[in-house]
Amino acid sequence: MRKLLIILSAVSLISFSAQAFDGSDVSITAGIAANSAVYGATGKETARNESNVINKVRKESGVFVDSHASGFIELNAGEFISLGFEHTPDSISTPTNQRITNTGGTTTVAADFNDLNIAYLKLNIPGGMYFKAGIVETDVDVKESMASGSTYGNVSTEGTIVGLGYSKVLNDRVAIRFEGSYMEFDDVTTSNGVSATGATVANSGRNQIDVSNMEGLTGKVALTVTFGN
Repeated sequence: MRKLLIILSAVSLISFSAQAFDGSDVSITAGIAANSAVYGATGKETARNESNVINKVRKESGVFVDSHASGFIELNAGEFISLGFEHTPDSISTPTNQRITNTGGTTTVAADFNDLNIAYLKLNIPGGMYFKAGIVETDVDVKESMASGSTYGNVSTEGTIVGLGYSKVLNDRVAIRFEGSYMEFDDVTTSNGVSATGATVANSGRNQIDVSNMEGLTGKVALTVTFGN
């Protein structure tokens, strides 16, 4: 929420500043993009038994690749400064992890990153190059099939993004962009919903997952249209 307030303040400031420009200096750019990214993270699962005693800790790191489409819109205040918002309607899905429990049951866990939103400031460099930096928010929806019947709670996380790109003008309003960016997310924690005092043989006790070092490298190709002068 704090980061969103900062962005909203920045939007208000730039929108106000735009009033100082002549009308010919303010324009809107809309675009659609194809993204291909590699993501990585480290996960630690802490499993407790029905007596709330830790009986196993698993820690793994991994990477996966996924592609998604996105759309964005930018307010261009003059030639060199743009404020943008990008939304990804697609889910970014991790591979499914499967393991056999001590009782012979099968547990599978995967995650979808939904509603990936990016608010950013873009600095345009003469010649077509640009630099961007901003914040990222996404919902992490945990998809699980657990032998005990328990479920992990969904969580949300925030992060930061920096990127460097090149925009090639095709005509007065249309351009194509090539961009690379790096994202880093805050750590998250979720559990199977069993409290320390609610552990039983039936629910197998409390399981907690801590995910850290979440990051991603993204390559983007986008087509843009600019409205205004």
